[in-house]
Amino acid sequence: MRVRRGQAFRQEVERYGLRFCCEDCAFFDDDSERCAHGWPTEEHRRARYEHGEPDDWVLYCKEFELR
Repeated sequence: MRVRRGQAFRQEVERYGLRFCCEDCAFFDDDSERCAHGWPTEEHRRARYEHGEPDDWVLYCKEFELR
């Protein structure tokens, strides 16, 4: 699923403590920095959103499971 990461989205992330990156997922192995199910992680990593364009898209992984 894709959601525009505009001002409203950024405010909701702050207000509700939304988590959606690999680093917050139960299936992400911190040691190997890989998904336990073998999914690519490049577009879901926290660094992409910290350093990306402010109005870029957020790409949600369909297998995300909050730690």
